[in-house]
Amino acid sequence: MSSQIKAPNELPILKGSTQSTGSSNTKKGKLAPELLEKIKSSVNIIEIIGEHVVLRKSGANYNGLCPLHSERSPSFSVNEIKQLYHCYGCKAGGDVVTFVMAVLGVSFQEAVEELADRGKVALPGDWQGKSDDPAQESKNIAQREKLATAYKLNRFSAAFYHQRLSSHPRALEYFKNRGVGVDLSQSFYLGASPDSWDALASHLVSKQAPLNLATELGLIRPSIKEGGLKRGPGYFDLFRNRAIFPIVNLRGKVAGFGGRVLGEDTPKYLNSLESLVFQKGKLAFGLYQAQKYIREKDEVILVEGYFDVLAMHAAGFQNTVATCGTSLTPEHLAILGRFCSRIIILFDGDQAGVSATERAMEIGLDQGCVLFGAQMPKDLDPDEILFDPQSGRFRPEGYEQMSAILKSASALLDSEIESAIRTSGQSPEDKTLALKKIGKWLGRFKDPIGREVRMQMVHEQMGISMRLLQDALGKEKSALGKERPALERNNSAAQVIRPNGPIKPARVIKGNKVGKASKAVEMGQLDRILLAGIFAGGRCLELFLDAANRLPPQTIQIELFDYVPAKEFISTLLVDSDSLERLRISPKSLLINGLDEKIRIALTSSLVALEPEKGPDDFQLALSKSIAKVWARFSQRIKIAISEAEIGKDTDLQARLMKEYLDVQRKMKEFSSFYDEA
Repeated sequence: MSSQIKAPNELPILKGSTQSTGSSNTKKGKLAPELLEKIKSSVNIIEIIGEHVVLRKSGANYNGLCPLHSERSPSFSVNEIKQLYHCYGCKAGGDVVTFVMAVLGVSFQEAVEELADRGKVALPGDWQGKSDDPAQESKNIAQREKLATAYKLNRFSAAFYHQRLSSHPRALEYFKNRGVGVDLSQSFYLGASPDSWDALASHLVSKQAPLNLATELGLIRPSIKEGGLKRGPGYFDLFRNRAIFPIVNLRGKVAGFGGRVLGEDTPKYLNSLESLVFQKGKLAFGLYQAQKYIREKDEVILVEGYFDVLAMHAAGFQNTVATCGTSLTPEHLAILGRFCSRIIILFDGDQAGVSATERAMEIGLDQGCVLFGAQMPKDLDPDEILFDPQSGRFRPEGYEQMSAILKSASALLDSEIESAIRTSGQSPEDKTLALKKIGKWLGRFKDPIGREVRMQMVHEQMGISMRLLQDALGKEKSALGKERPALERNNSAAQVIRPNGPIKPARVIKGNKVGKASKAVEMGQLDRILLAGIFAGGRCLELFLDAANRLPPQTIQIELFDYVPAKEFISTLLVDSDSLERLRISPKSLLINGLDEKIRIALTSSLVALEPEKGPDDFQLALSKSIAKVWARFSQRIKIAISEAEIGKDTDLQARLMKEYLDVQRKMKEFSSFYDEA
């Protein structure tokens, strides 16, 4: 098994498609649990995970470095028998579906389609939504078939270009001089289009490919002679005498192509046409190959061109991607944000590069994201720094220079604000212009905390009042149709008259499950031990079910938990006999889409572990402590009721409650040694 990301032509997802795939925003049909199990059984989790990390056998499990976070010592464990994984470092865990979702950054539906494709399992016809209108449903089916054929046609064309690379000396030399070796060429499935009018078109005609669709995808165009007669195959190639860069989506499917001219033709760079599979505002070149490294470093480097990506990868900066001939979009940020928290834009120092970076910064602000910027030396590209332009040899000093450039990256928003403050001078006009710029940026910033912090900094460094700064932001927000500045909202809120007395905690109601809203986001130690024992089954599960007899009147086991999602999960087990039976027979069947992350972690940790982390004695101790907490809360409620009866001068009720309170106190003595939280 290899830790290297495989080239697209080596991946099963590029070897054909057994069912259609559709847009991720299409409403999906339901999937029967039996079919989902069949899909998961059609693949081996060891093989799937083995494509992203080196796994070594250790007892009943396979261990390796976690592909979902950066670590030096292996803490990632996969159990082939149970077909589950769990990382003891980042706590990620689940089955093969959740792994594909996490590692590829795709939805549950997309992950299921991916695995069904690999396992050659047909999905039901209404998987992607079924219309009640027969005519509309027929159109939907045709659209799905067209989508699958489009990907297949792009893959077929990518193979054509890749095979032609070895017979294109100029393309080979061009790649070599930029540090692109055989391995990198294979990983990115690079190619070359012949210096011919209709090489691809003739190939598609000979293979009886759908020419109309090839035209729609921007691979070929109709060719007409004077007099209206077709010439040759009747079509000509759009990519002629160019270095070819297949643009692969996160599922490993070829969405389109970029081509760099190798002669005197124009334009210098050419991309596929916008189509049902190629929307350049939603794609990033190199992201499929870089995603593992981006996740490891929690950082992505965004460069301008395709060759920049290749040079950076060849030099060891493998967390690098590029947009596909377009400026940065909100969709790009949303996709990159699935893999990391830090985005560095490596930009040229000329005016065009500075302007493009400022636009990118503003798009980031609209999304509540602060981008980082690192400036390249003037008139130099990454490949010119990292590799000798004549021989293509790696330049160690270039690597050090690039490392220093990236290390100097700073938050673009903060750099722009500091620059505006420096140039504000002392004149009122200078300060006015600087304040308007800063107001424009902060007014667009959707992160209220980050905005407030920077407002305070500007207030202190420029010596202007907060009211004036709020006015500058308010004008920008009004122009954008946004909400008022956060500080202004806070000032208004301070004048609201609040009701007397403490505010009662909100109640969480879901179906027939009711519980107090938890103050803590994290799951407590007692909750974790209880869940682990329940998932382990056997004696621990029976003790938990029997605990109903040890609780106060009209109280059920969900009150043993403080973590609200755990209350809801346990409530489902208690009221649904099928769910309880599934827990007894096959606990991993509870790993369903939408399961709370912390509960999923507890479940996978319990299932993957060779031996339980906590034994029955630990479980029984945690159970007793939790029961004691329930009785303590019950006792407190009785005390409150006694006080209310006293205020209402209801002596009979007060007497009954006092008797009940004493009974509860005697009951609580059973748990007197368990009052302290473990």
